[in-house]
Amino acid sequence: MTFLVVKGLVVWNEVMADVGIDEEVIEIEATGYQFAWDIRYPGPDNRLGEKDYTLIQLGINPLGQNWEDPQNHDDFIADQIYLPVGRKVRVRITAKDVLHNFYLPHFRVKMDAVPGLPSYFVFTPTVTTEDFRARLRDNANWQGLSDPEDPESLQKWEAFDYELACAELCGKGHYSMRKIVKIVSEDEYNAWLEQQNSYYMSQIRNTDNDPLKGQFLESDIKVNEKKFFEEFDNAMSSADTDDIVLPLRNINFETGSANLTNNSQYELNNLVTALTKYKDVSIELNGHTDNVGDSGVNQQLSESRASTVLNYLIDRGVSSSRLSSRGYGDRMPLETNDTEEGRMKNKRIEFKIFKKQTI
Repeated sequence: MTFLVVKGLVVWNEVMADVGIDEEVIEIEATGYQFAWDIRYPGPDNRLGEKDYTLIQLGINPLGQNWEDPQNHDDFIADQIYLPVGRKVRVRITAKDVLHNFYLPHFRVKMDAVPGLPSYFVFTPTVTTEDFRARLRDNANWQGLSDPEDPESLQKWEAFDYELACAELCGKGHYSMRKIVKIVSEDEYNAWLEQQNSYYMSQIRNTDNDPLKGQFLESDIKVNEKKFFEEFDNAMSSADTDDIVLPLRNINFETGSANLTNNSQYELNNLVTALTKYKDVSIELNGHTDNVGDSGVNQQLSESRASTVLNYLIDRGVSSSRLSSRGYGDRMPLETNDTEEGRMKNKRIEFKIFKKQTI
C-alpha cells in the first residue's frame, strides 16, 4: 500500500508539475459559472491582472478585476479558446458559484473548478484543428452530414472542433457550458490576438466605473510621448525656414484659472527634454481660449496660462533667454465656438519654434 501511495504521488507530481519562473508559457484563465465559461487572456504584457471577488459587478465587472492594477488594462475576455500549436499553456481554473469541472476531452485535461480555491493545469497542444480534421477525413465514423436535417451542412469531419466542457452536473443549464477550442498556427494565433480588444479599454475606461477616470495610464503616456517627439523631430529636420507652430495637446488647466492639472506634467516634461536636446532652439508659447465669457478676461487668462507654462520650463532648467509667451484670447479659434467640441479645441497652448535664437 505504501508503495502504491508513493508511486501515485510521484506520478501526480509529474502530471501536475507547474511551469518554471522564467519558462515561456501562455497563461489564460477559465472561470466557470452557471452556465458558461469566461476565458481571460493577458494582453501584450503577457500578465493577467489581479482580481478581487468583492469587485464583481454583474454586466460591468464580471470577473472582479482590479482596474487599478495596470496588468488588467490589456486583458481581454474571449468568446473561444484560441491557442498556438506547440506552445505550452497554463490554465488558471476557478469558479464563481458552484463546483464546475474544466474538461478538454481531446487533450485529456480535466480539473475541478472550485469557488474560492483556484487550481491550474499545464499542457501543450500538438495537433492543430485543421490537421485533426484531416485525420478524420478517412475515418468511417466521421462521414456523413454533420446535420442530417440540413443537406447543405458540412461533413462530420469538416465540422469537427476541439471543445471545452463542464464535467460536473452543475445545474439544469449544464449542457450549455460548451466552448469551442481552436488550435492554430503561430501566425494565425498572432493575427487573432491583434483583433482582440481589452475589456478595460473598450468597456470601462473613463466611465463612472473607472477608478482611474481622467488620469493618464502608462500606455497613454508612452503613446503621447512617441507622438510628441515624432512631431518635434520632424519639425527640426524640415527644410522649411518659416516658424513652425506645434500644439501641446495633453496639457490642461483648472477651469477658469492658470493652474495646471497633474496630467499636464508629462507633455511639458517632453518639451523640456526636446529643448534640452535641441539647444539652439527658442520657442514662443501662445495661449488661446474659447469665446465664453468676457473677451478681456479671456485675453488675460490666455496670457496667464502661457506664462504658467513658461515658468514651468524655467523651473526645470530651460534658459529664460530661449523662451517667451503671448496670449491671444479668443481671437484665433481653430473651430467654431458653437459646439462643446469646438470650444475644447480652441482652448489650447501652442508653441512656435525658432530654429535660431531670435527672441
